[in-house]
Amino acid sequence: MKYITVLDFEAGRVFQYEVTEQDEFHAEDYYEICITQKGHKLSNCEWMIHDDNRIVVQTPHGEMKQLQSHYDITN
Repeated sequence: MKYITVLDFEAGRVFQYEVTEQDEFHAEDYYEICITQKGHKLSNCEWMIHDDNRIVVQTPHGEMKQLQSHYDITN
């Protein structure tokens, strides 16, 4: 399974979407279309496709923590 993570500068938030198996075979154009259909503007965001949906943050003391091991990202 793959995921698209979008860093949306306009919204000031990070979004993550699950990519279905059939979607994985499409070209990069497809991913850009998928992102814009979710309401993101390609000119105002960065995005990546990846296999691991875990989110890791660094605390002010330099400690790395995983936020959640599993969560619903079906939006």
